[in-house]
Amino acid sequence: MLSTDLVRVRDLVPDFLACLRACDGIPAERWPELWRSRYLDRHPGVFAALDEAGEWSRPDDLGDVLVRLRDEGADLAARSAAVRALLPDGIRAVAAALDWSADGDPLDCVVLVGLHRANGWADRLDGRFALFLAVEQLGTPGDDRLLVLHETAHVLHDRLATIRDWPPYGVANALFTEGLATQVSAETAPGGTDAAYLWFGRPGYRTWLDTCRRRWPEILDRIGADLGATDAEHHAPYFLMRESSLAGDLPKRCGYLVGLAVVRRLRAEHPLADLARWPLDRVLDEVRRSVRALRAAA
Repeated sequence: MLSTDLVRVRDLVPDFLACLRACDGIPAERWPELWRSRYLDRHPGVFAALDEAGEWSRPDDLGDVLVRLRDEGADLAARSAAVRALLPDGIRAVAAALDWSADGDPLDCVVLVGLHRANGWADRLDGRFALFLAVEQLGTPGDDRLLVLHETAHVLHDRLATIRDWPPYGVANALFTEGLATQVSAETAPGGTDAAYLWFGRPGYRTWLDTCRRRWPEILDRIGADLGATDAEHHAPYFLMRESSLAGDLPKRCGYLVGLAVVRRLRAEHPLADLARWPLDRVLDEVRRSVRALRAAA
């Protein structure tokens, strides 16, 4: 474990690489056993937090994942080192933006190899949010600063307002949390485009942004009607990449753009540090008012 005054880093990548080496020459049907014994079981606290649905311990596509990664050991190690190097300055920038001090209690970061599901996220670990970074999904080493800033904002938002206790699929509170994290990354790494902040610097999303803006009134009407929803199916069309029966042909993750518009409207009147400390009831009221205002102006 690597530590500074701002962050404790658990780097699980070496154990994954050892798992890959153990799989070499072993029949594929034994790979799930090695995945568990050589990788998951060595970090029980981390994977207990991630494996509530069995997605990590019993993934249907584990064989395909390991085949794709079997020749990428050196690249995975390089990405781990690169993203760990980004953490101190990134956390320092977000801490300044949100007026947070570690005070001897640094945030936790887990650097791991995942299942090609996501590049980074905030999730519960030891009772509060930690930062998770999946190196197999990261970009060119050194190009993931926006991701670090965004996910760090979620973790510090949890320190300041205990967002881990908010409805996990609440549409209204997700607009606020994702919008705040995106606005934090925009203010701590100025000069980028909205597409860059919303997609963590990855190229090729200008068409997505243009589509969202062209369909802006429709998106606002749909999300306005679903603001009170707190179930996974209503949350998915606005914030996830997976197919959803309720999405129709809405641009995937369009809720991120709405959340950014909501928080930018609130940011005109309130410091980021204040927004990050609002309790849930105020967040819900302010988001409803902001979405109504955005719909009226569309």
